[in-house]
Amino acid sequence: MYVSFLAGCFRSIRFGLEEAHGKGQALQFNWLFEKGAFILHLDGTFSVNFGKIEEAVESLSREILTIQARGDKAAAKSLLVVYGQMTQPLRVALDRLERVQVPVDIAPTFTLADKILHKNC
Repeated sequence: MYVSFLAGCFRSIRFGLEEAHGKGQALQFNWLFEKGAFILHLDGTFSVNFGKIEEAVESLSREILTIQARGDKAAAKSLLVVYGQMTQPLRVALDRLERVQVPVDIAPTFTLADKILHKNC
């Protein structure tokens, strides 16, 4: 699950930090990276540190839930300012995805379904 989550972070962030999902994913990625739960290797690949991920997720959840429970708008803004940004590890990942031309989204085509629909029209 955590490996899929890590890949999903990069996908959402590629839509941009101006988008709520992108900024939220950047916040989560950067927090978890800072806590050592995600590792950037010298070859530019990432991995999950399974010895640290659960504690890091718990600490992030505690932080967000505490801010929500207190209704602390200033703390929420501060969290986004500090963690919701394009950091060097994120830039490494996104640049690599661009170099190998991984599409942001895939638009499937269903040629058989199209043939059937057009035949019956």
